[in-house]
Amino acid sequence: MKETRTHQFQERWLPILADSLVSLVILALALSPLVLLTAPKVPIEQETLIRFMWSAGPAMLVLAGTFVYVRALLRERRRIETHLEEVVEERTRELQAINQELRDEVFVRQQAERSFRRSSRHFRALFDTAATPIMLIDSTFRIRQWNASAEALFGYSRDEAVGRNLVETFIPEEYRDEMSWKILKTLGTGHNTQELLETGIQGYDGTDHIILWNLNLLQDEEEDRQQLILIGQNISEIRRTQDQLHYLAHFDVLTGTANRRLFEDRCRRALASASRHGHNCALISLDVDHFKRINDTLGHDAGDALLKTLSQRLRDTVREEDTIARLGGDEFAVLLHHVSGAEGCEKVARGILEAITEPVTVPGGELVITSSIGITVAPDDGCSYEQLLKNADMAMYRAKKAGRNNIQFFSEEMNHEMQRQMSLEQELRAGIRAGELDLHYQPVLDARNGQIVALESLLRWNHPGRGMLSPVDFLEVAEQSGQLHAIGEWICSNACLQARAIQAMSGSPVRISINLSSRQYNHPHLAEELQRTIEATRLDPALLMVEIDERILSDRLEETAAVLRRLKDIGIGLTLDRFGSGLSSLTLLRELPFDQVKIDPSLLQRSPDDENTAAITHTLISLARRLSLRVVAAGVESEDQDRFLRQSGCHMVQGHRFCPPVSSQELASLFAEVREGRQLMPDLSDSQ
Repeated sequence: MKETRTHQFQERWLPILADSLVSLVILALALSPLVLLTAPKVPIEQETLIRFMWSAGPAMLVLAGTFVYVRALLRERRRIETHLEEVVEERTRELQAINQELRDEVFVRQQAERSFRRSSRHFRALFDTAATPIMLIDSTFRIRQWNASAEALFGYSRDEAVGRNLVETFIPEEYRDEMSWKILKTLGTGHNTQELLETGIQGYDGTDHIILWNLNLLQDEEEDRQQLILIGQNISEIRRTQDQLHYLAHFDVLTGTANRRLFEDRCRRALASASRHGHNCALISLDVDHFKRINDTLGHDAGDALLKTLSQRLRDTVREEDTIARLGGDEFAVLLHHVSGAEGCEKVARGILEAITEPVTVPGGELVITSSIGITVAPDDGCSYEQLLKNADMAMYRAKKAGRNNIQFFSEEMNHEMQRQMSLEQELRAGIRAGELDLHYQPVLDARNGQIVALESLLRWNHPGRGMLSPVDFLEVAEQSGQLHAIGEWICSNACLQARAIQAMSGSPVRISINLSSRQYNHPHLAEELQRTIEATRLDPALLMVEIDERILSDRLEETAAVLRRLKDIGIGLTLDRFGSGLSSLTLLRELPFDQVKIDPSLLQRSPDDENTAAITHTLISLARRLSLRVVAAGVESEDQDRFLRQSGCHMVQGHRFCPPVSSQELASLFAEVREGRQLMPDLSDSQ
C-alpha cells in the first residue's frame, strides 16, 4: 500500500516540483542582474546575499538540469510503462483469443467424438438390424463381419461364420468361379469401386434364393490392407415375376406351348437355317373339328381339358427340336425344323392325326375328336413366315372342305383360289355400295288349288362382269369377310319394304319368307333388329316367315328355343327348313314353336324312285300334319315329284315345275298374269 502511494507521488507530484524549481532558478538568474543595476543602495548584507545567489546560479542550474533529467527519465519511464501496459493488454487479448480458440477446438472435438460414437452406434445398429445380409471379407475371401440377416439366411452364427471362406462354404459350386473372379477383379482395381453379382444360394430352411450382391472395396491406408463389403438383396420374387412375365410373353398359359410371338421367332430362325444349309423345314396348321360344339355342349372346362390333352399328344408325336404353338382358340401350328420333303411331313402329320383320334376323357364324358391338317414346305412354297402361315391355313381350310379329318398339302391352285376369293370380297363390298344386290322371289303354291300363298325371297348379285350370281357363289366369302350380317340386314329391310307392295299386287295376303344363315341366326340381337325393321316398314308381322335350317339348331337347343319364342311373340311365322335332314327332327318339333316344316330336297329327289325314301318322306309329312304343322316341299322339278307330294298330303309346293324365281320388278307382271287366268300348277289328270 505504501509502495503504491510512493509510486503515485512520484508519478504525479515529482514532475511538478521539478518544473517549478527549474522555473524559479531560471527566473532568479534572470532577475538578479537587473535587481543589482536598478535597485537602490541596499545594505551590505543584502548585497552579499545577492552576490551569493548569483554565484550559486550554476549550481542551481545543475540542480535544475538534474531535475529536468529526472523529469525526462520519469516521462520516459511513464512512456515505457504505458507501452508495456499496452503490450501486456494486447498480449493478454491474444492469449484470451488463443484460449477461446482452444476451448472451441476442444468443444468441436468433443462434439465430433460424440457424433462419431453416435454414428458408430447407428452403423452397428444398421449393420446388425438390416433386413439384407451384409458381410465383410478380406483379400483371402475370409469373413470378418457377419450381420443377423446373414445368420438367418445361412443358419450360421457370427462366431461360427467369422474366419470361414465365403465362396467355398456358402456359395453353390456353379456360382463359385464367377464370384471369385468378381471379388478378385474388385480387389485388383486398387480404388473405391463396386461390382454387381447375382448368385443362387440354398437357405438354412432348404429353400432356394436368388441373391444380388453389391461388392464394394474398402481401402485401409493406415494398415495397408484391402477388404470387401458385400451387401446382398434377395431378388427371388423379382426373378420369379420376371420368369413368369417371360413365360406369359412367349408361351400359352393353358397348354404350355409356344404362343404366336415365340412361334414366329422360331420360324424365322428355322427359315434362315434352311436357307443357309440347303434343307427343308415345314409348317403344319391344324385345328379341332367342331370344337365349338364341344364347348357349347360340355362346357369350357371340357374344352380346356381337351386342348391340354391335344397339346400333350402333339409333344409326344413330334421331335423335341420341333416347335408346337397354340395360335388361338383350337388352332395349333407345328414347326418341323428339318424334314425330308413332303414324305417326311406326311409321316409326321399321319402320326398327329392318329394320336388326336384316340379317345379323350374330359369332364362330362369321353370324346373322340378329329382334326383338319394343312401342310406347307419351305423353301418350295415360300421363304417368309407370313407366306408359310398363310399357305398352311389355306391347306387346312381345304382339308375342312374335303370332309375334315384329313391332310392337305398347299398347292399353287389354292393360292389362286385365295386370290380369287379376295378379289370377290373386294367386288362384293363395292357391289353392296353400288346397289348391285337384288331380291328374287319364287312362288309357293297351295297344293290344292295352285294359288300363290307365299313368296320365298332369294338373294341375287347382279355382278357387272360375271352376270347374275346366286348366294352359293359369294355367301361363303361374305361370311369369312364379315359382310354377312350387313347383307342379312339388307335382305330383311328390303323384303319387308317390298312385302307391302306385294300385298297390293296380289290382292290377297301373301307371306314373304326369308332365310337365315347360322351366323345371322346366332346374332344376339336378331329379334330386336327384326322388330325394328317391321316397325319401320309398318308391315304386319304375320306376313313375314323366317326359315331356319334344321342343321344349325340342334347344337344349342335351349338358346334356340329362347330366340324362336321371342320371334313368335313378335308375330313372325317360323319354318323348319330341310326337315328330315338330321336325327333331331322329332326333338325340334317337340321343343320349338314352328308353324310349318319344309321337306329336305334330297329326300324329295329320291322319293319317287326309292320306296324306303318315299316311306320316310311320307312318314315325315304325316307326322307334321298330326302335329298341326303345315308342310312345304321346295325344289319340285318333275311331275313324279309333284304327284308324290300331293298324294302324301303336302300342303304347299314350290319349284321350277311351277315357276322359277322372278325379280322384284317382274312380280307385278306375274300377279297380273295370274289374275288373267294363268295356272302355275299343272293339272295332274292331264298327264295320266
